[in-house]
Amino acid sequence: MEALGGFIKCYLNVEVAYDGLMPRVRSTIRMSTPEWGEAIRRELEQALSERPYSVVDYLQMTWIEFESEDALYAYLERVFHYLFAGGEEVPLPPED
Repeated sequence: MEALGGFIKCYLNVEVAYDGLMPRVRSTIRMSTPEWGEAIRRELEQALSERPYSVVDYLQMTWIEFESEDALYAYLERVFHYLFAGGEEVPLPPED
């Protein structure tokens, strides 16, 4: 999940998540090479299934804290839906 780890650090970090920049992330994916976008989609889908990241891992990558892994993966599911499944609602992480 090499591509996904870098994607999370760069595109799902605290500034992006809380400053309303997720629409730009979706545009970036759509304008990128098909291979990169597909790698991110595939690896995020795999992560939702395998749950490789703990809340501590995610905090270290993004500076966003979740109270449980269930909350983290519910958020990542919303991110996946927004970025890759045509979701309309911009996913928001938990309030500070």
